[in-house]
Amino acid sequence: MKTIIKAAVFFALSAWAFAASAQNDGKGLVDRRVTLDSKTPTSEQADAQAPAAAPRAQAVPRAQAPQAATAPAPRPQLPSSDGTMKVSAHLDADTITIGDQTVLYIRLDGIGGKRVQMPSPEELLQPGIEALESENDTLRDANGKPTSIEQKVTVTSFDAGVQTIGGIVVKIADGGRLVMLSPSDTLQLTVLYAADADTVKCEMKADVDYIGEPLTFWEVARWVVLALVAALIVAVLIWIVKRRKEHKPIIALPGAKPTPADKKALSELEALRRKELWQKGRIKKYYTDITDIVRRFLRNMYGISAAEMTTRQTLKAFHGIADWSEESEALLRKLLQKADMVKFAKMQPESYEHDEAMQCAVDFVRKVAETHRINNPENEGGE
Repeated sequence: MKTIIKAAVFFALSAWAFAASAQNDGKGLVDRRVTLDSKTPTSEQADAQAPAAAPRAQAVPRAQAPQAATAPAPRPQLPSSDGTMKVSAHLDADTITIGDQTVLYIRLDGIGGKRVQMPSPEELLQPGIEALESENDTLRDANGKPTSIEQKVTVTSFDAGVQTIGGIVVKIADGGRLVMLSPSDTLQLTVLYAADADTVKCEMKADVDYIGEPLTFWEVARWVVLALVAALIVAVLIWIVKRRKEHKPIIALPGAKPTPADKKALSELEALRRKELWQKGRIKKYYTDITDIVRRFLRNMYGISAAEMTTRQTLKAFHGIADWSEESEALLRKLLQKADMVKFAKMQPESYEHDEAMQCAVDFVRKVAETHRINNPENEGGE
């Protein structure tokens, strides 16, 4: 109950603080004035002062259309293939902004064991195009023989427009002859102007006035009530979780003190004995009822859902309780395994084994209850 009261007080104070903050903020923006700094000149003043202004870098025009394509660099009229070898090229991206980079891929297939010289970055330099660095990668077949060479060349451009990349020549030493191949496709790189975000710089001051109205009592009370309800819900959930962990009923109805779990189980076992099921040939029903009584005892005593568990899972769960002992676990194992053999393997026990199974269940309940009373002298049995 103290926890519930503390939670309710905390949420009430939080709601009051929120309401006070809302009052200061008002109910909306009613006026907004935006003024330019007085030092920022108008466009006419800027034009008048331009001749006297200090030199500055010219701003790149915004969204300017690309210039006309530059004249392609002179390139030899070379074939792209000689029948056994073929060279090809393509760009990773054919459109960039000024100063950005892209990758030019040059590939030669069918090299066999020939010596190959790929174009160097210096050989690829041409008006409008700069080759920065290159990297070669040799591709091999399953036997480790080279089949292809792929060259990755990083290129860039600082000239807007459509730039043509030419001058790609691959040289191959084939025996006593020199073979030179060049890609048949013409590569064009479109270079665009970058957006100029710094052309105009001005200082802007925004004066925002908020005019608020005082909150009414009911507007504040609404938040307080909501906070109290939320605090109550949280407190109830905490209380329910705590009761569940302690294996106690959520709502304890007034009435007679509940029968301890061990006494209830022993009473049920005695009632089962009087039914004389195994004497009437209902052996499977007899062992099923014995194990059901023991499993209900574990649920009532320790909250173990043994009815939904296998024998192995039940023994594992029982091994983790505070009242566990080797003797009680041995009794439980013997009873459950014997019942499994009867129910699933259709075993036919001797007559004395039926009474032995009943005594095993009784001894298990009594042993566990005795251990529980020793470990918990303030309680007797279970709830």
